[in-house]
Amino acid sequence: MLKQLQKIGNSRGLVLDKALLKLLKIEGDDMVEIVPRKDGLLIRRVDREAAYESVSARHRKSLDKLGK
Repeated sequence: MLKQLQKIGNSRGLVLDKALLKLLKIEGDDMVEIVPRKDGLLIRRVDREAAYESVSARHRKSLDKLGK
């Protein structure tokens, strides 16, 4: 599948077709992770709770300081 980058402000973006989103089981406002690879990008669906727990665990000290 070839896609054309689209200008969005000062950035560029990709529009993912409905069929592709259905294939990846991405719905509504689901989160995705974009991972740079040597030969391109990997886009994968991420569970919100797992993402929150991962960030929370890695940055617990900083988050605690911000909460004061």
